[in-house]
Amino acid sequence: MNLIMLKHFIIVLVILSINCRCTTESDPEKSNWKDEIIYHVMPRSFYDSNGDLHGDLNGFVEKLDYLQSLGVTTILFTPLYESGFYHNYFPTDYEKIDPEYGTMEEYIHFIKAVHQRGMKFLMDMETQYVQSGHPWFDDSYKNPASRYDDFVYYSDPENQYPEQLFMPTRSDLYEFNAWPDKKYSIVHLNLNHPKVKKWMKDFYSFWVDPDGNGVFDDGVDGFRIDHIMDDLDNKGIFTNLYSNFWNPIFTRCKEINPNLFIVGEQANWTEYGDEMVHRSGADASFNFPLKFAMAGEAATSTMYDEGTSAPVRINPSKIHEAVIETLNRFPEGTYSVNFIENHDTDRWANIVGENNGLLRAAAVLNLLLPGVPSIYYGQELGVTGKIQEWGSDANHIPVREAFPWTPDPDTPGIALFYKNTGEWWDQSFFLTGGAERFALSLQQDDPESLWNLYRNLIALRKQYMPLRHGNYQPIVFDDDHVLAFAREWQGEKVIVVMNLSEKALKLDLTGKIDGTPKPVFGDFDLHRDHSMHLDPFRFVVLNIPKEQ
Repeated sequence: MNLIMLKHFIIVLVILSINCRCTTESDPEKSNWKDEIIYHVMPRSFYDSNGDLHGDLNGFVEKLDYLQSLGVTTILFTPLYESGFYHNYFPTDYEKIDPEYGTMEEYIHFIKAVHQRGMKFLMDMETQYVQSGHPWFDDSYKNPASRYDDFVYYSDPENQYPEQLFMPTRSDLYEFNAWPDKKYSIVHLNLNHPKVKKWMKDFYSFWVDPDGNGVFDDGVDGFRIDHIMDDLDNKGIFTNLYSNFWNPIFTRCKEINPNLFIVGEQANWTEYGDEMVHRSGADASFNFPLKFAMAGEAATSTMYDEGTSAPVRINPSKIHEAVIETLNRFPEGTYSVNFIENHDTDRWANIVGENNGLLRAAAVLNLLLPGVPSIYYGQELGVTGKIQEWGSDANHIPVREAFPWTPDPDTPGIALFYKNTGEWWDQSFFLTGGAERFALSLQQDDPESLWNLYRNLIALRKQYMPLRHGNYQPIVFDDDHVLAFAREWQGEKVIVVMNLSEKALKLDLTGKIDGTPKPVFGDFDLHRDHSMHLDPFRFVVLNIPKEQ
């Protein structure tokens, strides 16, 4: 037996174990996050309701119709709390909504509007740090007598050396360059201290039920925890955080609302995140290994640079391996979130050189593979953007540009908070012609657009239970250009076959498909002998009903 045959034999054995394990199928009547479609968005870039060029909560309420027309069921924001940073990840006040987003009253109005539509909301949190400007730091720095002395971690009794993000212990105070032309320090909270732990449990609990009346129409449906680590920043100071810090917070929140959903962003992007889920009590992590498997030869393990010098070629065997490993690591009741881009990565359109076939292939994988799909705003349009090296947090503005409702940047509502402020604006797709290719107003009228593909795939996922709850059965193992898999749930099966090459293929699936499949999506010619012709980067979705 050669190495290739041995590899395929091992994969088959693993698949058989997965299929056996998946025979205990979930009850669709219970709350199950496999039924959700997450839309991940930086609200500052989405829709501006008051003309200040900053997206805001009222603007988002105005655009809930859009999200529902796409098929989105859950909204995930980047942080909303007050901060000197435009992305709001390091707060000056945890308990205050950034005024550019709105007031607390407008936040509650937003939450209730989301819930009235039957949608859910996830709040992003990074509560391991504060920035200079927060009273916990400003009052305690060089002041051991401060009433906030216990909240910030200092490595000396005079409070001269706060522990800092990315800096060695006992470093002089470092300032990060923040857009636009500002500087702030970022320091660690004392996550080991009982006062901080209690404050955090109370803080998180507040957002679950703000008015404390046991009705959750004004509360979050879950949290995204940014940069979650067991040993924060590998300093050996804040250790065993999954069990000692995060688990008590999550437990308290779920005692209030048992249906709360918590997804952690594992700091090590090469990991699946299952250890974090199991030890912290979170429900899900992000499937970075699957994302990198999709990027193929263009992917690297570095955190903020996926590289684009190598050509992208989606390798079917890598996809199979990542999906199978994910299913092995996440038993029923825990989840892995599928994504192809987020606020910290290059846009997929840049990674694939705006190759339309690869844009469409990624949409299929994002939405039809096992897992909870997450779409980063603008992804459904093929929006471009690449992280730069400008020496400040403006580096990421190109992957956080304003949503292109129209190709005209002067259209009211377009949230160009970065307009005329530097190189990030000079290179904006609104000025270089990109928006004229992928603006929403253009794609909605084009039945062949990427946006319509996303909308149709989401509808397909909602229509067929196997695409949400089904197991995973690879069909083709030994073809570098064909990705074919089946998903089965309670006797019904959906089959997806994709041509991942630049050449037309004739596929013979004789003996690999049982029953009589019914075509439900795609442009193809299926013959009685289960052979088919697929053009470059085309795909087909087949259904074998339960009755067979």
